[in-house]
Amino acid sequence: MNKTEEKIDELKGILEATEVADLDRMNYRLSDAIREGASVTGKATGSWGQGEQACALHAAVIAASARGYLQ
Repeated sequence: MNKTEEKIDELKGILEATEVADLDRMNYRLSDAIREGASVTGKATGSWGQGEQACALHAAVIAASARGYLQ
């Protein structure tokens, strides 16, 4: 399992334990995904990041994957 997959699993656990998981799919914005993904990673600058650190878009991918929007 790579770092990104570890962070996806970590965020899944957080989402299951909070009411944030109840966001309606039609109201889920890129900014929401960035905030969620950034909550489990450090900030990467000048690169995509490898999971331990993530740029804004990588953080969004982590969050969208944790919610099941991406495979």
